[in-house]
Amino acid sequence: MAYVYAPLQSDKHTMKNIFLITLIIAVLAGVAGFFWYKHHYSPTWSEGVTECDTFTNFRDGEHIPLDTTKQRILLIGDSMAYSLMFRAKNYCDFNGHDLFVVTYVAATSQTYAQSDTLEYYVNQFKPTYIIFVIGANEMFALDGPQRGKYFDRIIPQTHGIKTVWVGPPNWKEDTGINKAMMEKFGKKQFFLSKNLHFTRVEGDVAHPDRKSGTMWMDSIASWIMRDSYFPIRLNRPDVTNPIHVDFVRLVVKVPKRHNADSTQTGDTPVSDEEDVPVSTEKDVPVSTEKDVPVSTEKDAILTPDDTI
Repeated sequence: MAYVYAPLQSDKHTMKNIFLITLIIAVLAGVAGFFWYKHHYSPTWSEGVTECDTFTNFRDGEHIPLDTTKQRILLIGDSMAYSLMFRAKNYCDFNGHDLFVVTYVAATSQTYAQSDTLEYYVNQFKPTYIIFVIGANEMFALDGPQRGKYFDRIIPQTHGIKTVWVGPPNWKEDTGINKAMMEKFGKKQFFLSKNLHFTRVEGDVAHPDRKSGTMWMDSIASWIMRDSYFPIRLNRPDVTNPIHVDFVRLVVKVPKRHNADSTQTGDTPVSDEEDVPVSTEKDVPVSTEKDVPVSTEKDAILTPDDTI
């Protein structure tokens, strides 16, 4: 009987060792999986960050403390900037920032590269932070993967101001504009929107509706604070509307180049084209489109029913 008992004890010891080794492997695999996910982070819907002033991000091994100072934020790009501006205004009011919005209808990276439109509004509004949303009008461009070259001409117009770039809210697979922007800026400066799921304005296959626009901006704000190279305070506001839009310049068409030097009013884009919206009044929303919400009074309230 003694001869039989010894192997049983040995077997129990072996099974215990196997269990411990398996457990260690599982723990190590879980840790490795967590860091792999963080490294390959792809933005998803986020409800935003609530009341946090202490985030620290990393840039090439460097600690980047959250900038809690007041910002002058320029939200600029194509018409998708309009989809973001209402919730962006909530964020700015809640966090003590100023917001300036330029929506350049039908604009592309090529459009901005072949004009000094961005530089013009940088000089006009003196922003300390830029959110540049672009790509919706070039989702199906044949040279999509090669469009990074246009950003080489846009970047100098930022004058070194902290800038994050936001990709289009895809409704179909694009031909390469998102890839071009990711390769140009990397995941710490480029927010990939295509993996989010949007609901659209009725009768419009492209533009997110107000609910999706709000969630989109929440996700961008969370990414800026948690994962971008340029984190600023963007704690999630408790309200969504009504909001006061202090200034929105709706650019329906602009010339190939603004000539800011020859402008006499100091705030008016100069053009030989008659249908370019201009104004001699500082900070007055203007448009030649009758269905665009406009006002000649500062702090005009735009309601959730306003569409463009």
